[in-house]
Amino acid sequence: MEEVLSKSPLVSVITITHNRANLLGRAIQSVLGQTYENIEHIIVDAASTDNTFEVVNSFVDSRLKYVKLEENYLPAISVNKGVQHSRGDFLCFLDDDDEYLPTRIQKAMEKFDELDDSYGLVYCWMTYYDSKTGQFDRIHAPKLRGFVGDDVVESPGKSVSGTPTYTFRRSVFLELGGWRTDIGIVSDWELAARLCQKWKVDYVPESLVKVYINHGVQRMSENGFYKNVAPKRIMFAEHFLNEFAHVYKKYPKRACPHYESLFRNHLVLRHWKLAWKYWCTCFKLKPSFRLLALWPLILIKKH
Repeated sequence: MEEVLSKSPLVSVITITHNRANLLGRAIQSVLGQTYENIEHIIVDAASTDNTFEVVNSFVDSRLKYVKLEENYLPAISVNKGVQHSRGDFLCFLDDDDEYLPTRIQKAMEKFDELDDSYGLVYCWMTYYDSKTGQFDRIHAPKLRGFVGDDVVESPGKSVSGTPTYTFRRSVFLELGGWRTDIGIVSDWELAARLCQKWKVDYVPESLVKVYINHGVQRMSENGFYKNVAPKRIMFAEHFLNEFAHVYKKYPKRACPHYESLFRNHLVLRHWKLAWKYWCTCFKLKPSFRLLALWPLILIKKH
């Protein structure tokens, strides 16, 4: 076994956590139970005040590494700090409230074995479950492969987004600079969209990740995670329009969701003229009855 492991690339799995000791154990168990054994699992504890350390310490496995941060940083900062403590040739990520299926890493690495260095990312599918009922909710199953930079900048549903499904070449992740910390919100979608401008992607056509919702703890993808979210969403939309302007120049309609986001969030901030401006821009690009029904919101909100 030692000889086999020595020939297998090291895969680092990064998990950030803050006061979720009741959820973390399941995630750790799913990583340590992988059929691909040459891994390290780095737990980045963002200044938890609960028994997170005791949960981590209950696992006796040299592949598990604990990093305690002095404060609860923005998630993107904590994730990037975790990468700094990693040694793997490949990088994966797992939220503390989710879990991998046993073959998650093995199948990603088998896919990489089929690919050349022009591929920077392999992803898989993920299935959402309701934590309270245990019932299936939905599956996220994108099917993009190859050079797809023009296809991934419109919306998350048309991208390869899904943090726990990603397996990066370390060199690619580092060249990208990791998660952006200056775009308002944390976004796996944005990171993947940047990657797809230069590298190819491929996928394992199986759901190998379980994502749990409705477990009573705030998730980063939920609206309530951020305070004063409207300015952050404006910053995010403006970043997309600037970062991927070369794509929107070729396919103007793909910018419409970002203009609509600017409309909605300027409306929340009572920036009437800007809201009207972005509504008009979006409607000119992609007129629809749905958009037509939205513009009276300006008058309603204003009065």
